[in-house]
Amino acid sequence: MRVLGLALYNSTVTSDGKVSMLGKKYLLYQQPDNKYVDDVIQTYPDKFYGWIFVNPKVSDPLKEIDKWIGKPGWIGVKAHPFWHSYPVALLESVAAFCAEQNMPVLIHLGGNREKGDYRYLPERHPRLKIIYAHAGVPLYREIWNYAKKRENVFVDLSNPVYVDEGILPTVIKELGVEKCIFGTDGPYANATQTMMLQRINLLPLSDCEKEKILGGNWHKLLEKSA
Repeated sequence: MRVLGLALYNSTVTSDGKVSMLGKKYLLYQQPDNKYVDDVIQTYPDKFYGWIFVNPKVSDPLKEIDKWIGKPGWIGVKAHPFWHSYPVALLESVAAFCAEQNMPVLIHLGGNREKGDYRYLPERHPRLKIIYAHAGVPLYREIWNYAKKRENVFVDLSNPVYVDEGILPTVIKELGVEKCIFGTDGPYANATQTMMLQRINLLPLSDCEKEKILGGNWHKLLEKSA
């Protein structure tokens, strides 16, 4: 079952560099354009933070980080080894920089050994704060078991496609509320994130526990990163 699940997951990215969803293919931009995000952050500084999106496969990620690191509102670095199809090891320089600067890194892992190597960065940079996207998709339980032993490894709970009604309560039970961070995913996911918010609010958790997931953990992580 695990092998089939990984095969289905990996099949959503095609050999010609596109993502396949519901029978349609969409072009993946290999060079993320962070200027669009910066425009939003600077226009609405009281509403938005930004992640500096890098792709070390096509350009020097430290040069991209340097463009934005001094501007208000940028709080971490985002990487997508799955969609951009590169080994996690290519994020070595990013991890070293972020560990030194005390900035979090958000990573969407791939499904094979290199793109899904969740151990590589935390074990080389123990001080680095890493958030594995979508409850650690696609290696859920492996990452949960690993994160329990690592102080600075967290997961986000964005996108109910990846974090469904079975995964959501299970990851919280396995990791505890302190390791789980609510996320909004991409700008096109408003409806699905409303669904996720409703699911979290319906869980048999105390108000204090829900507050940690929905904001408290994130604020605490940012305070440590300031």
